[in-house]
Amino acid sequence: MRTKRHHNGRNDLGRQRSIRNLIGPKSSVRRVLAGAACLSLSLALTACGGGDNATTAEATPAAQNAAEVAAAASAASATSVPLATSLKMNTSSIDSNTSIDRFIVRYKTGTAERGSTSSAQSQLDKLAGALPARAHHVRRMGIGSDVVTTERKLNANEAKAFMRAMASDPNVEYVEPDREMSGTMVPNDPEYVNQWGLSSNLKPGNAMVGIRAEGAFDSANGAGAVIAVIDNGVTSHSDLNAHILPGYDFTANNRGSNGTNPGRINETCEVVWHGTHVAGIAGALTNNGVGIAGVAPAAKIVPVRVLNACAKGYTSDIADGMTWAAGGSIPGVPDNPNPASVINVSLGGLGSCETTFQTAIDYAVSRGAVVVAAAGNNSGDASNFEPANCRNVVNVGGINRIGWRWVDSNFGLNVDIAAPADSIWSTYNNGTSTPGTEGYAYMSGTSMAAPMVSGVIALAQSVAPRPLTPAEMRTLLTQNVQPFPNGQPDQPIGPGILDANATVNAAKSGKIPAAANFTCTESTSIMQVTCTDLSTARGAPISSWAWNLGTGGPDMVRTQSVNPWTNYDYPGTYPITLTVTDSTGAVSKLTRSFRVLPPTLTDLSAGIPTTISAKNGEMQNYDLVVPAGVKSLTFTLSPGASSQTALLDTRAGTPSSLHPDCESIMVRGGAATCTIANPAPGSYYAIVSANTKLSGVTLLATLTQ
Repeated sequence: MRTKRHHNGRNDLGRQRSIRNLIGPKSSVRRVLAGAACLSLSLALTACGGGDNATTAEATPAAQNAAEVAAAASAASATSVPLATSLKMNTSSIDSNTSIDRFIVRYKTGTAERGSTSSAQSQLDKLAGALPARAHHVRRMGIGSDVVTTERKLNANEAKAFMRAMASDPNVEYVEPDREMSGTMVPNDPEYVNQWGLSSNLKPGNAMVGIRAEGAFDSANGAGAVIAVIDNGVTSHSDLNAHILPGYDFTANNRGSNGTNPGRINETCEVVWHGTHVAGIAGALTNNGVGIAGVAPAAKIVPVRVLNACAKGYTSDIADGMTWAAGGSIPGVPDNPNPASVINVSLGGLGSCETTFQTAIDYAVSRGAVVVAAAGNNSGDASNFEPANCRNVVNVGGINRIGWRWVDSNFGLNVDIAAPADSIWSTYNNGTSTPGTEGYAYMSGTSMAAPMVSGVIALAQSVAPRPLTPAEMRTLLTQNVQPFPNGQPDQPIGPGILDANATVNAAKSGKIPAAANFTCTESTSIMQVTCTDLSTARGAPISSWAWNLGTGGPDMVRTQSVNPWTNYDYPGTYPITLTVTDSTGAVSKLTRSFRVLPPTLTDLSAGIPTTISAKNGEMQNYDLVVPAGVKSLTFTLSPGASSQTALLDTRAGTPSSLHPDCESIMVRGGAATCTIANPAPGSYYAIVSANTKLSGVTLLATLTQ
């Protein structure tokens, strides 16, 4: 593909473009961001700003209401979504089979809707004509978000239209589907030696790769720790009852109970006693002459029921369950008198981490709770399974008895640690519709691996001289793993296998590791992501920071804390890794995936000019679908006045100006023109970067057949 370059004006006009990862102090990041926004074309045109300060008459309430409804209707029917709006939505879980009638909407602090639920309902009523179906407020969540439901199920297109309409409201902080999640287990028949997962392959004659719990039991039992089991409730069991504290039921059909599993209410499935099984792994009684041994045999269990008898439940209930478990308040719900120090989440669903989950997890972590989540059982990339892919979570993958990746365990750089997941023996119930006699059963899945990690955390917490933060505890676990006995697994599932004995010994010694931690955000106008270092070092100081922002380049190593940023060439999900090394050589490594969204796109039609208005420093992105058989494609940017200046970049395949196929300048009354010869069929993008205020400017795409 050949490209012609046309420049109007002097050849020395150009702009600086950063095409690499940048690291520096905050002031330099601001300067670069300002440069990206200004898009300086020459030394004489380097300052951002300008533009007129227009004044408008105050609109009447009726006119304001009409404008809000019109904006919502326009957003609902739009084919393109502004990046700022996209960042307020999470549609990653919506596919062609979607049928949904529940959503989570969070209004901004200080708005009338955030202040009262009646105002939230009034806003839904006002927008009724712009929505695919009328919506009703259901309840206020503990994190301040609202659960709303539509009068009928919406398909994928309708659900996205509903979310676009809601996100168009400037008072809305975010809107997400209230998804149905499920437990991450696979029932199995009893065919292996009971509780191989607690054993050690260091014992003569034992080849099973358990978590080496026997040695840990000699010095720790989890006394004083409280583990919240976010699941489908527990049943009465002689191997559990002495450790069960009062819980709560957040499910709609049984809301308000104490966290026990009543069995089927109006479900039609065979009951899965998932929560009872998970609770037994983490904290069943030991040395009581009955049944099994829990990993943390003296820890207390708070059952938080968020899944129904079929092990299905909504995002909103799960998020409220996590918030309540950590000691947070939920409207209409008594506070938890026993806040958890460990929160086990053996459930999830496909998709990127929703803001609802992240907010609840961040709150729990701020209260000192360690959140442990199952990586999922899809034999796929764990970066696409929530809530394990959220920040501030210990993401647990699964192994089988010989230390290989358990066949269905999710994998990837997001997985922090591996634990036994294959045929795990634990407490169960023999009822098929309602609770029956107590029993035991084998189950498989990362649902079973997660409570092993939760139990070891409780053991470590019970002997640590000083409490460890969640990030420090995650690091302590990963720094004390046992190696995979057969070399690295077929897919990455963390640096090694959970080692209870080594972890407990490290905690008991008083070790507080330096802990890598970070958060990232995307610009609202371009595909630029900035990460903030949140690492801590209460023991040995950090001597080096190594960042990898997932663009394919080498690590960027620095000897001081920095907050890096980079421009991404393509939208998509990128693994971002921070590795910190302390002065003793100990390493803490954290990888979390970040979803980069495309910028706002406006569709072009060949032969039809589009009029452009833009502020000084603004970037606008346009896309055109080119059919097969085209001999040439030309984009022409024509000024509305001779004083207007702008840069035109064109690119095939992605709305990025990092590596343009053509670049041209509109200056001194001359048009910017880019021609691409023999373009392959597909999407082509024109990026207009204003260096002055633009009005009356036109962009025309011309195809020559």
